[in-house]
Amino acid sequence: MEAEKNEYTDQYVEDLVSVEGGYERTGSRSPMQWDKSTNAGFSSAPAEALYIPLDPGNDRPDAASQMEKTGSLYNTVKKLISVRQAHSALQGDGKIEFLYAGDHTYPLVFERSSAEEKVLVIINPSGKEQKCQVPCEGSWEVIYSCGGLPVMESGKVKAAAVSACWMKKILI
Repeated sequence: MEAEKNEYTDQYVEDLVSVEGGYERTGSRSPMQWDKSTNAGFSSAPAEALYIPLDPGNDRPDAASQMEKTGSLYNTVKKLISVRQAHSALQGDGKIEFLYAGDHTYPLVFERSSAEEKVLVIINPSGKEQKCQVPCEGSWEVIYSCGGLPVMESGKVKAAAVSACWMKKILI
C-alpha cells in the first residue's frame, strides 16, 4: 500500500548524495529549517558549503511557520506532551496492561493506570476500520484523539482507520 502523501512526506529532497550511511534517507535529513531567512536560519555559510543541501522548495516547512500553524506537527507534539503531563497514569511509573495486541493485528488497545486514574489507549495505524473485543465497560472521557473516535459497546471496540484515542475512565 502506497503511503498517503501529506505536508511532511512531500518534503523529501530528491537526488541528494548520500553521506554518513544515509543511503536513501539523506533526502529526509537535510539541515533543520528554522525560518524563511538565508539557509532557513540553519547557517550563515554559503549554501554550497553546507554538508547536506537544504530543501530548495519555496514551500519547505520551517519551525517558525509550524509554531504558528494550529494543526502542525510541532503543535501536535506540544499538545501530546501537555496531555501526558496532566495525567498520572501516563507518567513513567504508570502501569500498563495490554488488552488487545498481536503481530500484524489492529487496533492496539492498552490501559495505563496509576492510583488516581485509568487511561485507555486505542491505536489503529491501518488504512481501514478495525474491530476487537476488550473489557472496556464504564464511562470514558476523551482526553486526546486523532483521526476519529472509536465506538465502544458491549466489550467491543471499533476503531476508525488511521486513528488514535486516549480516554480517561470516569470514576463514580
